[in-house]
Amino acid sequence: MNNAPMMQLAQFENPRVGVRQLSNAVLISVLLVAVSGCDKSDSKKKTSASSATSSQAEPLPSVAPVVPPAPQDMDVAALEKDLNCAKTGPKQACRILKDFSQAQRYTAHTPSGEGRWVGQAFVVTKGVESERELVLWAKVVPTSQVGPGDLAIKVGFDFFPDDLKSHAEKLVRTLTRGDQPSPKNQAFPFVKTFMPAKQRVIVNTAGQSVHVTAEESIYLRAKAPRSVYIVNPSISREAAPGDGMYAELWLADW
Repeated sequence: MNNAPMMQLAQFENPRVGVRQLSNAVLISVLLVAVSGCDKSDSKKKTSASSATSSQAEPLPSVAPVVPPAPQDMDVAALEKDLNCAKTGPKQACRILKDFSQAQRYTAHTPSGEGRWVGQAFVVTKGVESERELVLWAKVVPTSQVGPGDLAIKVGFDFFPDDLKSHAEKLVRTLTRGDQPSPKNQAFPFVKTFMPAKQRVIVNTAGQSVHVTAEESIYLRAKAPRSVYIVNPSISREAAPGDGMYAELWLADW
């Protein structure tokens, strides 16, 4: 007896059997697709990891920073000639310029790494001197804050406020003698908290001076144990030869 028609009839009469077989077939298909997708994902991960390892093994070559050449030092002899120091030039400016020529390189060295110097600045205008009190600030900074070839030092200076002039004059005389400032001196608290509006970096010149990186020509030198000299020749078109600022300062706060 042929049983095939009977089996087909049984399947037709019991639809659950057909549905179950269909569901099993769909499930098997889904599993095959998932396994195939996992294989592709693992392949991509291996390729990505391989690429990352390759890139880590081949770092980009580093480029060394270009250090500019040291600038020329100030021509002291030419400036003395401009001031007419051999004859009737401005007395204090010529004196400071002579001391400057015998001084050494300024390092801004202090025990704390930050110091302030106080002194007198003689400003020459058309050969005539005028006097003002000045405070210089300097601080050692990380090399990341300066450029290639620059010293790891920032500096800045400014004049005292007019309302502290008399106290600033007394403070300068005290420091010149090597004495300690009086607690009653109102200029000294100003000095201890002074921070310049412009903080500039400095660079060694080809000579004994350090040059302040600024729009002006500013040169610094030091004389042991506590003196600092600043020479700032004027670059104004209206300036006469030798015009500028000539300052002598003493360490006040360190």
